Amino acid sequence: MSLWTAIVIIVAIGTVSEIYRARLKANAEKSEESFKTLTQRIARLEERMANLETIVLEKERTKQFSDL
Repeated sequence: MSLWTAIVIIVAIGTVSEIYRARLKANAEKSEESFKTLTQRIARLEERMANLETIVLEKERTKQFSDL
């Protein structure tokens, strides 16, 4: 193997590894972004459930007093 062939192989390996590293980094950022979105969505749903529970409890309370 000549010197130039070795240089080309080393550069090719370095380039491929950089491309792979960049792709992994992009996927990690995308995953983090989707995690934040899901966290916000869960928080909104929990708040909505709390509001619905309050409404149901109020209706049950008024129903008990109307039955008397």
